Amino acid sequence: GSANKNIGEAFLLVWKLPEETTFEKDGQVELNKSHFEVQLNADMALFSFLKTIAKINKLSHILAYRNHAELNARMPDYAIRMGFGLHMGWAIEGAIGSNFKIDASYLSPNVNISSRLEAATKQYGVHILVSGEVVDLMSSRVKAYMREIDIVTVKGSVRPIKLHTVDLDVGSLQEIADKYASWGSKEKQHKRAANSKRLLAKIRANKVSTGHVFAHSRDLQKMRASIDKEFPKQFEQGYKAYIAGEWKTAYPEFQKALKLKPGDGPCVTLCNFLDSLNLIKPSYWNGYRALTEKQLSQIISPIEFSSKK
Repeated sequence: GSANKNIGEAFLLVWKLPEETTFEKDGQVELNKSHFEVQLNADMALFSFLKTIAKINKLSHILAYRNHAELNARMPDYAIRMGFGLHMGWAIEGAIGSNFKIDASYLSPNVNISSRLEAATKQYGVHILVSGEVVDLMSSRVKAYMREIDIVTVKGSVRPIKLHTVDLDVGSLQEIADKYASWGSKEKQHKRAANSKRLLAKIRANKVSTGHVFAHSRDLQKMRASIDKEFPKQFEQGYKAYIAGEWKTAYPEFQKALKLKPGDGPCVTLCNFLDSLNLIKPSYWNGYRALTEKQLSQIISPIEFSSKK
């Protein structure tokens, strides 16, 4: 992927699919979801975010900001944290601006959805939210890392979107020094680009699979080692009841899940939502809800993000 631009304190990153992954049908451009490059991009886009999450929670020069006196005076217990939203879809690519300033950018409701997912990481108390459209493109081994946590509509769209996350315990990572700390910025960029190119070449040559890359990532192993193996099953029981509108069944199941993973953001968020309606399903319930700005500000999640992506 490539960084396109920053929007306030957020960044827009783009993964462009090769032209051979699309085809025309009845005058419409369709995506060949079974194409290898489509699956590769979906899997490795997620992996790049997971590696970023690991690095900002283990590299000593980043963790040092937690002990910065001036920052802590203004924001007690300061820490650099980022939220990530990952979605896929069409976009218009081009130059936008005036005679005074021109930017290359992307226009699409799909860009807006990605932004909404990133913002919603605060509400759900998670590091990353991935739409069902992306998860549907992933390989089966990578899909196994995903947990579906809600179905929502976001501002600017009426289409329900499935939300998924990856359960991570960043506190299990050990602090280390960046091995490229003494390198110049261009040197580091070239080295990391070369490493990425080499890994992608191995995957395309079928020497390793994306599933193998995930399974053998030490950072990912450490961030998931402490998660109770029974937790996903328990959460799923409550989640299925929640989607079905059986809220008096869902609520105690979520409470059981919280005993296995105390403070779980999605559990807390859904329990708060059910509480707000007294566990009574409204007549308009169709298995999803609208994710509004009001909900973002009112619902307290167990993780507060002081910085974001």
